[in-house]
Order: sequence, then structure tokens, then C-alpha cells
Amino acid sequence: MTPAGHLAAAVIASDYLDYDRRATALCLAGAVVPDLVDKTAWRLGLAETGHTLAHSVFTVAAVAVIVTAVDAARPLRPVFPGYAAHVVADVGVAYPRFVVNYAWPVLEQQPTPDVSPVGYWVRYAVSAPGVAEAAIVVAGIGVVARRRIGDSDDEDGPQG
Repeated sequence: MTPAGHLAAAVIASDYLDYDRRATALCLAGAVVPDLVDKTAWRLGLAETGHTLAHSVFTVAAVAVIVTAVDAARPLRPVFPGYAAHVVADVGVAYPRFVVNYAWPVLEQQPTPDVSPVGYWVRYAVSAPGVAEAAIVVAGIGVVARRRIGDSDDEDGPQG
């Protein structure tokens, strides 16, 4: 999934949870964490795929426990829905062969194929998961537009 898709999923999650601006910002930050961690490790040669530690469902579960059970982590709770939405969205669009990568370290990783990024993204864009992501992005834009219109109505006071 693209960064736009991950951010849109986080916007939808924050809207569903009725987050204020601060919590929405944290949710959006959470949506980029898995790729910042795993894609960096992969490109630096520290991992054989861009979906390991931070994309693992076991890490998602650990983060959920930490932000729920550790008092000091409570202010960071809004990070979790964005983080979880990222991983769930990636699993939803993953090629079946690569789903095992989300169960790291329990299952053996499938290396990321060394293919042309342009060719990969063109094939993805016209695939069913690519079309589904486009729908998520459009829905996320709709949420932002609705919030912005609502914000301007609230600031202007009653319309009359």
C-alpha cells in the first residue's frame, strides 16, 4: 500500500474514533511508523524484506498491550489505531506469498522481489487491491473535507 493509502486509513480510523486534532495527528504519525522502521532496515541491508519487525502482527499486539497497560504510554494511545490500520491494510493488499512476512519472527520471511518499482506500482494500481486502496484514499479525502467544512462552520458561528 502507498503512503497515501496508509494515511487515508488513519484518517478514517481517527474519524471513527472521534479524535480531536492532536489525537488525529498522533494517529497519522502511527500510520507511518511501520514503513519508517522496516523499509529503512531493508534498504540498509539489515533485513531481507520491507515487512519485518514493525509490520509483524506480534509487534502490533505488543504495542496494543503497552499503550493500554503502561500508564506512561497512555498519552500515545492515539498512535495505535494508525499503526494497526497500516499493518491491517498491508495484509489486505499483500500478495498471498508475502502474507507470512506479517508473522515475523514465527514464520520464515519471503524476500521482497527485486523488480522495477515503476512496473510494480503500475501493476498494483490496476489490480483489485490497488483499486481498493484508491477507494480508501477517496474516503479519507471525504473525511478530511467533511471535517474542514465542519471546522469552518463551527468557527463562523450560527449561519443565518
